[in-house]
Amino acid sequence: MKKIYFNSFTIISMPEIWLGYGSTHVVLDIKQENLLQFKSEVNLMSDENIINILTDIELSKKTLIIPLSFSKHLLKLVSLLIDINKSDNTLEIEIGTLSNDFLHTKSHFVHNRVFQIDKKDFYEKINKFDNVVFISKIGYDPLFGFSGTPSIITRNFASDLMNDIFNSNEIIRPIPGQIDEPLKMALENYDKLSIHSLEIFSNQYGISRIYYGNNSKFFKEAIADFKSNTSFNIDEQKSLMISSGSELDNHITLNNSLYSLWNSIGILRKQGTAVLLAENSRGLGDGALTMYLEGRLNLSEIKKTSYVNGLEHLVYFENLKDEYYLGLVSSIPFYYTKTKFRLYRYNNVNEVLENMMSRYGKSSKVMICPDPSITLFIKK
Repeated sequence: MKKIYFNSFTIISMPEIWLGYGSTHVVLDIKQENLLQFKSEVNLMSDENIINILTDIELSKKTLIIPLSFSKHLLKLVSLLIDINKSDNTLEIEIGTLSNDFLHTKSHFVHNRVFQIDKKDFYEKINKFDNVVFISKIGYDPLFGFSGTPSIITRNFASDLMNDIFNSNEIIRPIPGQIDEPLKMALENYDKLSIHSLEIFSNQYGISRIYYGNNSKFFKEAIADFKSNTSFNIDEQKSLMISSGSELDNHITLNNSLYSLWNSIGILRKQGTAVLLAENSRGLGDGALTMYLEGRLNLSEIKKTSYVNGLEHLVYFENLKDEYYLGLVSSIPFYYTKTKFRLYRYNNVNEVLENMMSRYGKSSKVMICPDPSITLFIKK
């Protein structure tokens, strides 16, 4: 039986499909006539082209580089920036990280100072440097519309602004691919910070685009180009099987993985089924999901709650609970997923497929979404 590894942009109908699941892949045996297929080509940049772009970036005497995840592509860019400038003895380059990424990032950069940045000292630390360069993966986000430096630093470092975003806007449904008030407020904050950012558009195989700038105009141009290359207009679907993507950090916790579910669910018809594949080796993750599970967060008082990471997941669960059948293939115990979050837990992907065929008929189509952070399906 033939095999195919899906990247984020090419979906080819074959008898056997391999989908990302944590650090490995799981196989889905599906008939060709049941598989919904799409095909879009994206060219990847050569290392030479990447280096040429990075060479044009001028770093100041005291520079702070902050990769906003431990994606292999982000860490590669950090390494290349350091190598390109290593002959300049006047430069001092340090690396800042989110707290969850610290150990992984530190192990890659033994010759540079690597330190954690948190909400309490974010502004104090970045103001100590002549030049601050954030590096992030551009993608889709259910709350902000798009993920990238403006939304990531707002979510992780701007508590008051996140409270304003969450409480002053009617957060009801996911809005991936849209520029609405949450992103507009994040961009206003970004413009005030006097920082630069590298935004990369990548899949599991490499980097396709690099965008560099220091204001909201540049970021809007970047996401417009990104969306034009990664969005598909299709009919609404009955069945959706979603992998959390090619990056390991998307699979580590349920909090991280759920963004993939919300990015995809807009294409589903009412009473359709969406099942998320996510290993979640570190459980639920910190923030709202754990607080809710432990009884420290009440759904009826969410609008009065100060924002904590993942609070939007609980809002989406509550608002969409009667519209769809939602499921999960994960290592998280059944009790948590089913009784608390109303996610039916399946043992494997073939059990998911059997359930979908039973519910919608043996001739029904199943749509595969291998990387929702960089794929947007728009309902016709």
